[in-house]
Amino acid sequence: MKPSGVRYAVLGVATANAFILYLDRICMGAVVQSASFQQELGLDKSQVGDVLAIFFFAYALGQTPAGYLADRFGPRRMLVIYILVWSLCTALTGFIGGLFGLIVVRAACGLAEAGAYPASALLVTRWFPVAYRGRANSMVAFGGRMGNSLAPWLTTAAIVALGSWRPVLWIYGAIGIALAFATQVIFRDQPSEHPWVNSGERELILAGAPPVPPAPKAPWMALIRHPGLWCLNLGTIGMNIGWAFLITWLPTYLQEVRGLDRITANRYVSIALLGGLAGMLFGGWWCDFLTRRYGRTWGRRLPFLTGSTVGVVAYLLCPFLESPVAIAVAAGLVAFATDSMSAAVWAIGQDIGGSHVASTLAWSNMWGNFGASAVAKLIPFVLGTSLHFADWREIFWICAGGFVLLGSMSMLVDSRKPLRY
Repeated sequence: MKPSGVRYAVLGVATANAFILYLDRICMGAVVQSASFQQELGLDKSQVGDVLAIFFFAYALGQTPAGYLADRFGPRRMLVIYILVWSLCTALTGFIGGLFGLIVVRAACGLAEAGAYPASALLVTRWFPVAYRGRANSMVAFGGRMGNSLAPWLTTAAIVALGSWRPVLWIYGAIGIALAFATQVIFRDQPSEHPWVNSGERELILAGAPPVPPAPKAPWMALIRHPGLWCLNLGTIGMNIGWAFLITWLPTYLQEVRGLDRITANRYVSIALLGGLAGMLFGGWWCDFLTRRYGRTWGRRLPFLTGSTVGVVAYLLCPFLESPVAIAVAAGLVAFATDSMSAAVWAIGQDIGGSHVASTLAWSNMWGNFGASAVAKLIPFVLGTSLHFADWREIFWICAGGFVLLGSMSMLVDSRKPLRY
């Protein structure tokens, strides 16, 4: 029997969820720069850093418990809850009138978003054969990076069109609520539970990979004791140190150092982040190709080595580039390199996790987002010290160092070694 294509509908909704996930996450970088926001709230750079950093910090803290909840209660139920909560928080942000309220609601948004990617990774594990998971992973992540790349420009343009930052967040929240409804309708935890899936599709999905039962036991000690995961954790800290600069402080750099106006700077950032879209599509194919050619261990390691090398070179070149266009190209290479490694991160979590795929991926995401949170606060701190150079060269050195850490640590990860209890 010809397989039905329900898995592609599931993948499509998961990709759309990832789009709004990143749109709601990244939009604040443009919101805090808008004239209406600055006139109403009047925050200084340090306070803006607090607003940007608290999301990533809460997002990091929420990863492991949110991932376990997806393992325990199923990705469908938990994704609907996560999407509803972060969408309501995004809409609520549009009503906030002070720093404390912004910090609280953005922390809540970060906690709610924490479980989205781990739950999606678990969904891909259950709905796609092993040989196609790299590409399926990359499609979900592609949706996220589409939201990531469009958020600065789209949010800035929407604020200009609507005259204020507040209604933009209300609209984003409403879109998320609609997607939560679509998730409830389209998703099921297992292909066997879906009324639209025929026997041909079930056989295809299960080929070479027996179904993984829900995880009743918490995996905390197994995660802590796994040496390869600690190497991956350190590596993802480095990766997010390199990547988070693009979505937090690159617009400010383009304005203050390169002399661009706010709208043009955000347009350049959006163009640079488009490199991530190509990186996502390339990364899924690249991870699957290397795995078929060199086996699971090196097939998962080599994408980190190639991506880290590109990231280091691009950042080290930035202080020597003379035009904003060249900076945008270099930033685009960083985005491409970073996102080309995402499929490998997901694949390692799926290889090692067993019944705890969401928890395993969440464990690494937690540490990685501590790196992103640190960058949001570290950069304004460095800019205010005697270490600061007018061309921001020290910031580019820090970002390049993050990729050096990633490349080094990834060579020590063996995805053939599963969690042991």
